[in-house]
Amino acid sequence: MWSITMLTTEMKRQAFLKLRTENYRASLRLEGLEPRPVKTNKSTAKPVELKAKHVR
Repeated sequence: MWSITMLTTEMKRQAFLKLRTENYRASLRLEGLEPRPVKTNKSTAKPVELKAKHVR
């Protein structure tokens, strides 16, 4: 059950980071600035690591 909770939290974090980036880029365009291209081949998120003391 613990790993499912961690996965859900990580998925929420990823969605928030993506939305924040999209909103920032949109605000730059509204101000008349051209945002830099986004590299799609590199993930900005850290992988989820489970601690051994919590795994049964």
